[in-house]
Amino acid sequence: MGYFNAKPAIHKVYLGRPWKEFSRTVFVDCYMGKVVRQEGWLPWSGDFALKTLYYGEYGNYGPGGNTTGRVSWSSQVPMEHVDIYSVDNFIQGPRLQVCSDALEKRRLLGEGTA
Repeated sequence: MGYFNAKPAIHKVYLGRPWKEFSRTVFVDCYMGKVVRQEGWLPWSGDFALKTLYYGEYGNYGPGGNTTGRVSWSSQVPMEHVDIYSVDNFIQGPRLQVCSDALEKRRLLGEGTA
């Protein structure tokens, strides 16, 4: 944060930008520091992919989590749709939890993970 605090105008942090059509990025219940730009999202080139993307936010907090001033092509995820974006629905979420639990058990038992 030292570099940011020294020259905040030159450090531009965005939540994402669409480099392919039909991209989807969602942030749910995330802390966002002051480094996140007010507009939140950055276009790739002109209006490329803006009509096919879904960039959404729900329940984010912190100085960068304020959605006032976000670009017009971003969305606020409706509460009734938030569960669609849970870990359980992506990358074998329940299986990852089992693996994570097994690793934690090994750690607690003092077994190596190498």
